[in-house]
Amino acid sequence: MGSPQLVRKGDRWWLHTPIEKTFEAPAKVIEQLTAADTRICAVDLNLDQHLAVCSVQTVDGTILATSFIGNGTAVAGCRKKLLGRIARNRSQTGIIAENEQDNADLWAKIRYVDEQIAHLVSSRIVQFARENGASILVFEHLSTLKPEKGKYSRRSNRKRAYWMKGRIFRYAKYKAWNAGGIITARVNPRNTSRECHSCHGLVVRYNQGQPQEGYTPGATLCFCPQCQMRDHADRNASLRVGQRLIERTQEPVKEKPHALVRCAKREPKGSGIGISQDAKRQRRPSTDAARRGDQANGHGTAQGNRRRMGAPLPDIASTLRVHFE
Repeated sequence: MGSPQLVRKGDRWWLHTPIEKTFEAPAKVIEQLTAADTRICAVDLNLDQHLAVCSVQTVDGTILATSFIGNGTAVAGCRKKLLGRIARNRSQTGIIAENEQDNADLWAKIRYVDEQIAHLVSSRIVQFARENGASILVFEHLSTLKPEKGKYSRRSNRKRAYWMKGRIFRYAKYKAWNAGGIITARVNPRNTSRECHSCHGLVVRYNQGQPQEGYTPGATLCFCPQCQMRDHADRNASLRVGQRLIERTQEPVKEKPHALVRCAKREPKGSGIGISQDAKRQRRPSTDAARRGDQANGHGTAQGNRRRMGAPLPDIASTLRVHFE
């Protein structure tokens, strides 16, 4: 145990006590995935309804457990309400002081809510992974998300929801490592919500009471026409996130293609005889391309009797000779 420190955050004081913990370093991800009984906890982060959906599965494809964490609708509603109050206050004031934070109390409340939710969700993710014996935690790589254009409160709410996703990943990463050496990895999020975890075909996403056709972003249910799979859309996405990591490590290594074998043989260096390329060929030398300059109206040449615009050529010899003394 290290020396405790008193840290001030705003108008509050916190006592930080560092604690050292010794554990054996785990194997790398690619080494752990060689065992069929290795357990993976895949996480699908969302903006509304459930903030995180976790699924534990083994490398051989056995699904063990699933957990739905957080009430994203309530969190987004609370944040949007505070942002709406900030927008109304700004419209009433009309002037924002330079180098001064407006609505400082409301902004602080938004930051505290996002920080608290990020810590709670990340702690529950790590706790669920430990309870089910997972040694690898997998997230989607969501670093290029941008909010859509719209009202200030809606756009700012979506932007801060994206920021909270990044916080959940960062907090879960160090908490998982400190909890017992759980490694965190990220995969490509492309089509993880559109593919079926059973047959990898495209799924139909819809809400309860709607026809099972098309793809509705944010809908809760999904159906696969190929294998007749029916499941929660976020659970299906979390399973595909874990499978994406397994597929990435099991892809065959792409080798460099072999160089083409030349038909012509090299002359030995000891012979001292140099043979030109035209002498090595069985057909006559290729002099046709060199004679294009003698033909009228040839492509890429100006050796004809007339210029392109019809002006006569000056009296300049076609071959220039430079004499050196």
